[in-house]
Amino acid sequence: MTTATNPLDACGVARALTSHSDDFATVTLAQQLSNGVADHRGRIELGSYAVLVDTVGGMPFVAHIEPGFGVVQSRLSFATAGHPPAPDAAIVATATLRDRLADFGCTTVEVSTADRLVAAVQVRSVRTGRMFDPELLRAAGIALEPAATLAAPQGAARTRDGAHAVELPPAIDPVLDGVSIIDAIAAQRMSIGPFAQLLGCSLTRAEQQLTMRCTPQQWMSNALGTMHGGVIAALAAQAVSFAGQLATAPGGDYRVSDLTIDFFRSPALDAGDVVVVTDPVRVGRRVATMAATMTTEDGTPLAQTSASVRFE
Repeated sequence: MTTATNPLDACGVARALTSHSDDFATVTLAQQLSNGVADHRGRIELGSYAVLVDTVGGMPFVAHIEPGFGVVQSRLSFATAGHPPAPDAAIVATATLRDRLADFGCTTVEVSTADRLVAAVQVRSVRTGRMFDPELLRAAGIALEPAATLAAPQGAARTRDGAHAVELPPAIDPVLDGVSIIDAIAAQRMSIGPFAQLLGCSLTRAEQQLTMRCTPQQWMSNALGTMHGGVIAALAAQAVSFAGQLATAPGGDYRVSDLTIDFFRSPALDAGDVVVVTDPVRVGRRVATMAATMTTEDGTPLAQTSASVRFE
């Protein structure tokens, strides 16, 4: 659980945007990573910065549409570069609007540390007839008016209270294979990881199929009053990461290198649990492809994910 009231504060994302162009077609947002967004191995995975990407990825399109409309993302496609950043790293995400055709926008986002690229992301935004809730916008602290988004992100990233003080999970015994690790997590004999705890996740396994459940919390809200797209993406990334762990041999390591998520709808925060079911599409010696479907408790589709996992 967290005392944060919105996804940005919960994940250590700054509230201040920086414009790199007069027409606000390029903006930057920062995040201070922490132990609180690490996984069960103590690692930073791409889901750890999904809230950052989803938020900044929509901002250039928001600045270019008519007032009175909300914006949601319909797809995020991540490609990571190199090894993940350390849990105490500061990262920035720079979003550039590449195309804007009426109701749709295409934005590219580069996520970087001070000295290297972390991930490249393509964001597809869509205008919606639903309006942003002014109260929720104020709670998140992100202004929509370009003139109000000029504060530099350096040093402005927020870390939720105690996020750095969260202890990383102990090292996993190298004699354990993925099935043993996942079964231990499901039985709560092994930590599910700080970020999964923050997201309220639990895990069950049936052969090679994993089911992850999450009970939505009020801090997960977007400016439309439903679950933030970055939280949905983080849940999907966490689920396929566990699917990758399931396929590891004793002492083997892995990382989620690529992930594409298509959003169908955003769940209401009072509509019951969100359920993510993962299945292996193909598991090779070096790369596995995983699929994940997110639904409500009654089976209403919310999102579909495809991801590549590299074994190391």
